[in-house]
Amino acid sequence: MESDSDSDGSHISATPPRPKPTLISRPRSSQSNSKAKKLFSEPPAPARPDPSPLLSSDLPFQILRRSPGQTLAIPTVDSFVTPGYFSKSAPSFSKNRRVSIDFDPDTYDPPSTFSPPNSKPQPEAGISGSNYSAADWVPPQPEPKVEVANRSGVSSKIVKKNVNLIRGNAPLPPVKLKGGAEGNFVKLNLNGRKRKFLNKGRRGSFSSSSRRKFYRKGKRKLTAQDGNEGDEDGLVTEAIAEQQIRSQEDSKRAKKFDLEAFEEAVAAARSEPSDENLVKLLRLTYGYDSFRDGQLEAIKMVLAGDSTMVVLPTGAGKSLCYQLSAVILPGVTLVVSPLIALMIDQLKQLPHMIRGGLLCSSQTLEEVSGTIRLVQEGGIKVLFVSPERFLNGEFLSIFSATPISLVVVDEAHCVSEWSHNFRPSYMRLRASMLRAKLNVNCILAMTATATATTLSSVMSALEIPPNNLIQKANLRDNLKLSVSSSGNRMKDLLKLIKSTSFKDVQSIIIYCKFQFETEMISRYLCDNNINAKSYHSGIPSKDRTHVQELFFTNKIRVVVATVAFGMGLDKRDIGSVIHYTLPESLEEYVQEIGRAGRDGRLSYCHLYFDDNTYYKLRSLMYSDGVDEYVVNKFLCQVFTSDENLKGKIYSLVKETASRKFDMKEEVMLTILTQLELGEVQYLHLLPEINVTCILNFHKTSPVLLAEKDVLIAAILKKSETKHGQCVFDIPTIANSIGVTTTILTNHLQNLKLKGEVTYEVKDQAYCYTIVEVPADLCSLSAQLTKWLSEVESCKVRKLDAMFNAAVSAVNNCEKMEGCSDAQQTLCLQRKILEYFSEDNVDVPNKMGKSSPFLQADIKVFLRSNSQAKFTPRAVARIMHGIPSPAYASAFWSKTHFWGRYTHIDFQVVMEAAKAELINFVRKDAV
Repeated sequence: MESDSDSDGSHISATPPRPKPTLISRPRSSQSNSKAKKLFSEPPAPARPDPSPLLSSDLPFQILRRSPGQTLAIPTVDSFVTPGYFSKSAPSFSKNRRVSIDFDPDTYDPPSTFSPPNSKPQPEAGISGSNYSAADWVPPQPEPKVEVANRSGVSSKIVKKNVNLIRGNAPLPPVKLKGGAEGNFVKLNLNGRKRKFLNKGRRGSFSSSSRRKFYRKGKRKLTAQDGNEGDEDGLVTEAIAEQQIRSQEDSKRAKKFDLEAFEEAVAAARSEPSDENLVKLLRLTYGYDSFRDGQLEAIKMVLAGDSTMVVLPTGAGKSLCYQLSAVILPGVTLVVSPLIALMIDQLKQLPHMIRGGLLCSSQTLEEVSGTIRLVQEGGIKVLFVSPERFLNGEFLSIFSATPISLVVVDEAHCVSEWSHNFRPSYMRLRASMLRAKLNVNCILAMTATATATTLSSVMSALEIPPNNLIQKANLRDNLKLSVSSSGNRMKDLLKLIKSTSFKDVQSIIIYCKFQFETEMISRYLCDNNINAKSYHSGIPSKDRTHVQELFFTNKIRVVVATVAFGMGLDKRDIGSVIHYTLPESLEEYVQEIGRAGRDGRLSYCHLYFDDNTYYKLRSLMYSDGVDEYVVNKFLCQVFTSDENLKGKIYSLVKETASRKFDMKEEVMLTILTQLELGEVQYLHLLPEINVTCILNFHKTSPVLLAEKDVLIAAILKKSETKHGQCVFDIPTIANSIGVTTTILTNHLQNLKLKGEVTYEVKDQAYCYTIVEVPADLCSLSAQLTKWLSEVESCKVRKLDAMFNAAVSAVNNCEKMEGCSDAQQTLCLQRKILEYFSEDNVDVPNKMGKSSPFLQADIKVFLRSNSQAKFTPRAVARIMHGIPSPAYASAFWSKTHFWGRYTHIDFQVVMEAAKAELINFVRKDAV
């Protein structure tokens, strides 16, 4: 979830900002840039290696909230600068890419959190505590440009202030040797990292240097979007900068805060959680005089130690249920959240008297250790973690001596495979595991949207009694709902925004399904004098934050966004939510329109739909499907034929396996998780790691180092030598010497800190140990395939229900009970209530069941691509325009059969493809 730069380290300090030193600017040289420059005596710094997701020094830092007057102990490491202080000058070598106008599902945006800006970033802190002396001063040279700062009458040379430093005597970051493809030799600095010779164009001018600087910056941001974590890292940094500003405001409020009265109220509520005591504590903590519907009931059940399921509308204050409970309960409250961005937003919104912390995959070892230490010392009351954290046995072990009073499962619908947003990592959140590993007896599950089937599944997994369900209306009464079928959505959208009902609406969100739609619509609205900006995960983090700030401060009226502009959005005066594209489910629709009208005023929610969009979305629902024989091949690789399987660490490289089996990575993880958590536990999943290591030796020769180091000896025995580098598989080496992969990588890190080696890792993989080998792989394959097929069918039914509700509101509404051509609130509300009470009913669909040219087109397609190997599912996907790992859209979209039969049911196309493939094989055999 997360103003200007998400890599600016000046906002990230454990100490208050210090005043900037007075700089004495040197007169600008009038010499030409083309004049020959002096050569330096020292050699240029070697290029840095590419960052590795496994190295702790490459990850951002923890977020900690402190109580008034409490000083946080931040661990320091003398050998290098504390990670998390990022330099703005980090190079990037990726290319800018245009937004692809393609219906590739990869252009979908994951939900993220809106981080409302509190104030502008603080100015960069100056360097203090310097050990410089007069003897250190060096007169300025003509080239390169230097700045001279005067500190208490003592001048010192500053080439360029390093924003990573928080004090003058902090060591410079160590120069890392290049790890890729040059053996043990150091390359010259030809890439420009730390270069001294720059074109000094005028600031603000359109010189080549200023343009080049902007281009590099843009490339760096775009590169971060390519991975899931890269984008989150920038948001983490920005959130920390905002939180520092907030902490100063909290400190000022804390001076006026009556701590003694607060502690008395906590003690009273702990001894007797009556309505009166809880309302008093609510007033002191939040300033509210009363609870919202469902909050008081949920808090009282949690304080009584009863596991509870809470279903409250979006924006109804679900977070308060666990926040106030955490104040009263004696131990730690552990909050499991699906997104780092959402965790950051929730952490920032904690009241200043509730101390919070965060553990996520984007933190260094030192930051994780610091957070854990504060948890064990009682310095953190609410700890936010991701569900993937429960794969880590070391994480679970730290709570053996630390009492946990409450586990909160946020977005609890993700636990169920029948929900609209199923997450495989949430499947391991079973009550039995939480009780066994964390010794916790009370679980609070929270969601805004869940059908009867989903609720039953979640409550069963978390062992929540049926009577402990708190469920309120899904929709607020102040939302006016309308829907229309449109042949020209762009034109109708403009007309709607300029209509009488919308002309006075100050803030509008327009939701789209694809990134290119957001760009296209925002440009169209701007061309028609409507101030609009686009928002999606393909936009650099800095620009997204800027859009959020403009929208939050009412400087722009319209944000055209994908679902990336979603969870955590807390702008109360949003007057309208418009769906330009049909949502994939009624759950998604209800969640998104719930972001309007939080101030209680009348708000307008309009939905556009058309047949072509429905066909395309329905096709994409089949992008996760797999065939039984593919599952069987996958299981054969998981359960290899090696002897003595138990106890060994096995890995499955994600990208390679995905292409080999034509199976999405999410589907592979779902199967592996089911093998661990099903009726029989066949394997035990471990944290994902990069399994291929490329090792370079520097100080001691490999042979001599191997004589005194068992790990190096094993590496030399089982590695390959390429370009003077040792390349090996981490699990293989770990198995050979009987250690875990964590111990192995920690040992390599120690050798790296000593200067003995440098290394980089690649090939992210699922890791696991085998608990039991299945007796019948064929039977297990059939069972898993049937389960995956049911999950796929559930997703298709949800889309059909959404489409039918829209069609019914337009065509079948009898215009009774206040409905009209422009407003179908009651009709849509009735459809939504029916769906959430009985969601397993099969709904009709508009898909065609036959086509006179389908069989012939498949035959022509197979003949023209006879060199390729197809399955019936692969052919059907191409006919529906669905990309897959083995059949990418970049290549197969060039055929004129791509997406030709989206209006024909997918199963019908697949059966036709199966028949033609059989005939094709028979003819080849003859």
